[in-house]
Amino acid sequence: MLNGLRSWRVSLVALAALGLTACGGGGGTEATGFLSASITDAAVDEVDKVNLRVVKLQLRLQDADEDDWVEVPLEVDGEALEFDLKEYQHGEVFPLFDEEEVPAGVYSHARLVLQAPARTPGECVGQDPLGGSHVVAGDALVPIFIPSGANTGVKLVSPFRVPENGLAQIVIDFDLRKSLFQPPAFKNSCYFLRPAFRVEAVQNTGRIVGTVDAPLLTGELCSDEDPATGNAVYVYEGSTDNPGDINADQESETAAPFATSVVKYESLAEAGHYVVDFLPPGEYTVAFTCRADEERLPNPDAEDEHERLAVDDLEFQQPRMATVVVSSPTVVNFD
Repeated sequence: MLNGLRSWRVSLVALAALGLTACGGGGGTEATGFLSASITDAAVDEVDKVNLRVVKLQLRLQDADEDDWVEVPLEVDGEALEFDLKEYQHGEVFPLFDEEEVPAGVYSHARLVLQAPARTPGECVGQDPLGGSHVVAGDALVPIFIPSGANTGVKLVSPFRVPENGLAQIVIDFDLRKSLFQPPAFKNSCYFLRPAFRVEAVQNTGRIVGTVDAPLLTGELCSDEDPATGNAVYVYEGSTDNPGDINADQESETAAPFATSVVKYESLAEAGHYVVDFLPPGEYTVAFTCRADEERLPNPDAEDEHERLAVDDLEFQQPRMATVVVSSPTVVNFD
């Protein structure tokens, strides 16, 4: 437990230092339980580190008002909790807090409040990267900007329950491939972050694991011959014959992925390997691409339609069905 029973509800105040807003209201319940939370990532290729500074986790009960958030502060001695999200992938997790006392009930929304001082893209340019969340790309440290409205909260696909006097354990599966992008106008000066993540009850999830034969990592369908870039596995809910990129091209009726995982490798003499963890039980389509480094996120403010929509043809290979069950890995290999 961090600091015992915390103050759960907060009133509407401007977090000027963060460029974000914390929401809350009155009321509550006397029944409480305990919650532990950790975070993991589906990584991206083009950056070396993504150093997030997390100020608090906010959660909303299923029947609560829109502005009524349960809040778990994560600052230590007045400093935001900082970690490199890219270090925690393939089932590895970073613990955010352990057995924190919160109101009992079913939670349906979540929001991570990050330290990102810039309130506009212009303020991000020239900002001291060490003053907030930032990216490390080669020798460069680049600040992170969170566009207005991009962190309003995520409706959970799988709401979770904190039992009265019991313990719930959740994992936040943060997908950087869906979240982090750099508009051309801000190259080398600022990364934009539109937080995209899932929250799952750990005990109710399974995983898909497997290998990717070495020739596929540098094959003729790849974006380049570098096995360290572009190789990823995309997972789609249900059955699809037309797997697509993150932005789900509606015109060609491609499916958008539910989760992704980078493919790791030790040498080209061996197959690469991947893990897609913390998946709810069910049927999924799994596909491999070696062009994931061409994946773009849409920029709503762009004048160019292609940049605004950012639909990419990633050449998915060997789509196949997989059934995920709780607590037992499902193996899907690509050869």
